Amino acid sequence: MAHVLLRYTLAPDYLARRGALREAHLALAWAAADAGTLLLGGAVGDPPESALLLFGDADAARTFAAQDPYVTNGLVTRWDVAPWATVVGAEAATPIRPAGSLRDEDRLA
Repeated sequence: MAHVLLRYTLAPDYLARRGALREAHLALAWAAADAGTLLLGGAVGDPPESALLLFGDADAARTFAAQDPYVTNGLVTRWDVAPWATVVGAEAATPIRPAGSLRDEDRLA
């Protein structure tokens, strides 16, 4: 599965305005997660200045942003979708290991 990031830049007053829209945003996010299109998502920073949402498909990410109440109500001031070349980890889209390395399963066999 390919990976793409939906990157949000948040408004300076995001925390003050988030409450009124949070339930609708979370409902949309969990519906996308339950459908398998949104893999992970959340705010970045403390206090949050941005958010990252990991999707398996760029069209799904764009559709999500177009429907997200945080976007349509101005809590997100900028968003974009970028491919993410994941190369390390169990869920990496294109795993790349160092030459000569063995996976844990191979060492235990």
